[in-house]
Amino acid sequence: MTKTQAITADEARKWVESRAWANGWDAVADETIDAVEFATQYAANKELWDKLFKFLAETDPSTLQPGKIVLEDGRLWLNILEYTPKSAEDTKIESHKNFIDLQYTYEGNEIMGLAHNVIPTGDYDPVKDKTNYRTDEAIDYVPADPKRFFLYFPADMHQPSVRSMENPGISHKIVGKIEYVK
Repeated sequence: MTKTQAITADEARKWVESRAWANGWDAVADETIDAVEFATQYAANKELWDKLFKFLAETDPSTLQPGKIVLEDGRLWLNILEYTPKSAEDTKIESHKNFIDLQYTYEGNEIMGLAHNVIPTGDYDPVKDKTNYRTDEAIDYVPADPKRFFLYFPADMHQPSVRSMENPGISHKIVGKIEYVK
C-alpha cells in the first residue's frame, strides 16, 4: 500500500490486527485508534514507524530514565515521562498538527480520553505543536495499561494521562512523536 492508495476501514482493521507493523513489539493497538489513518501513515513513513516499533520491541522501558530519546532528528523521538496523573478537570484536551502521538503507559493507573465537539481555549502553539480545548460533552475514556498503546493523529482531540483513581501513584510512560505526512 502507498500513500495514494485508498484503504477501507475493514482492510485497515485487518492490517492492524495482523501486526505486520509491530517489528516484534508485543503491545497491541487500542481499538480507539483510527486504523485507516494508522495504515495510511505507516505506508507513507514506513522507515520511521519501523524504527520506532523496533526500538520499543528491543528496549525494556523500565530501564529508561525520564528525558528525550531522539531516533531521527526532527522527525521521530520519544519522551520518557514519570509523573502523577491528574484529575480530568485538571488535564487539558489537546491535538497536534505536525506529529502523531504514540502514548504507552507501561506502569501506572491512568486513562486516556477522546473528546468530541471541542472548543479551542487558545491559538495553536507551533513550538509545542499543540492546540488545547475544552468541551461540555462527555469524553470517552479507556484504561491505559502495558498491554496496549494509543495513537493520536491530528484529527484526534485527546486527553492523555488522566488518573483512574483518587490516589493513582506514579505513572511511567513513553510518548512517541512521529512526523505526520500530510
